[in-house]
Amino acid sequence: LTFLQWHEASTIIVTMLAALGFLCTLAILIIFWKHFQTPVVRSAGGPMCFLMLIPLLVTYTLVPVYIGPPTVTTCLCRQVLFTLCFTICISCITVRSFQIVCIFKMASRLPRAYGYWVRYHGPYLFVAFITMLKVVIVAVSLLITNISPTARADPDDPKIMFISCNPNYRKGLLFNTSLDLVLSVVSFSFAYMGKELPTNYNEAKFITFCMIFYFASYVSLCTFMSVYEGVLVTILD
Repeated sequence: LTFLQWHEASTIIVTMLAALGFLCTLAILIIFWKHFQTPVVRSAGGPMCFLMLIPLLVTYTLVPVYIGPPTVTTCLCRQVLFTLCFTICISCITVRSFQIVCIFKMASRLPRAYGYWVRYHGPYLFVAFITMLKVVIVAVSLLITNISPTARADPDDPKIMFISCNPNYRKGLLFNTSLDLVLSVVSFSFAYMGKELPTNYNEAKFITFCMIFYFASYVSLCTFMSVYEGVLVTILD
């Protein structure tokens, strides 16, 4: 029986990268907390930054659920908790890319709409709506898919059985992350619209680059999952 184990080189590398990402994100969170009242943090999003960074921290801590023999609990964490936290983070990025553009275009062309957006806390309402929509999507996915771990024979060597979450888990995972893909497309579109903004607002360029990287990783994951079965798929998840 094979599964992703702690002593494997690939597992160690992924764990080290996750630890590095966690420490970097935590450092940024602490810096923002200490300088919360400064104009720099305010212009970066203010409280929205914490709503973006905290779920990202949680996703880094979920790496252990992908290591070791899968159980119903770990499969559930992969499909529910991880995807939910990531959706909250990327929805904040989408709001941020929208605000970068609307500050220069929407505020001058549609001042009344922009006033409503600010007055009624539009960014937080958008994130809350996307979060509730994701909860519904995850709930539907859990109802129509089975996430119980299964043991299947390796196509290359029938003597080897690899343990993983139910094959339906992959379909459910792709269904859950489809909302993230839509958000990334919207975020990319708004960020690309802001390519002509002043150089001081180069945040749009960074968002554009990150979304292109996300597209590439998502397509690579879907392609790999469709042609390969084995422990390596768990690493890519």
